[in-house]
Amino acid sequence: MDINKIKYRLLLSNGDEKSFDLHLRADSLSPIGWVPNKPPEWTALEFHQCSNCSLNPKKTPYCPASLNLAKLIDECQGMDLLEPIKLEVKTADRMVTVSSTVQKAIGSFIGLLMATSDCPHAAFFRPLARFHLPLASEGETIYRSVAAFFYAQYYIDQSGQQADFNLDGLFDIYRNLETVNTALASRIRAAGENDALAKTIMEWDMFSGMFPLRTGELMEQMKPFFAAYLKK
Repeated sequence: MDINKIKYRLLLSNGDEKSFDLHLRADSLSPIGWVPNKPPEWTALEFHQCSNCSLNPKKTPYCPASLNLAKLIDECQGMDLLEPIKLEVKTADRMVTVSSTVQKAIGSFIGLLMATSDCPHAAFFRPLARFHLPLASEGETIYRSVAAFFYAQYYIDQSGQQADFNLDGLFDIYRNLETVNTALASRIRAAGENDALAKTIMEWDMFSGMFPLRTGELMEQMKPFFAAYLKK
């Protein structure tokens, strides 16, 4: 079985380090050996279930996104999220080394965990997980999300379905993700788990809420760079 391996290595200022190794099936990007064998009670689907969740607790007893976050939340207990660190991220394609903070590093890893979970609303981001870009900037995230969305429209068109080239579908995806993020943060807080990580999720969620506005702005800025495509 082919496996994609992604390693986050946080080098703390006191010389300690924290590592997270995520192994993903190459064909589906589903995590291997990451989800806990005995999920904590707060990961139950019906515990602060998202208002837009389409899953049935009889068939899916646990929230897929929560299952992917459970191990991270457990291992990050007591960490100072504002502490400056050196972050090393190793993927199959490259090694990235950058100065950061614990919060930004964990936030980037949370995005990866969400995208590789079986949450129906996060599944749209799995193509981005395949080409994971650690600590992506707002502009990079927008560009990659729009590119992945239009990539999907090509497949939709090839299958004989109606493609969407006005981004309404992508904005709906981000609106649903915003609902998921808010519910996840509430779930973590209600369970008395890592409140700092709940705040990290909400920081990530702020971007989801601003996505349509920021996308319009970036696309206007990017348009001149596509001049070669627009020549008749």
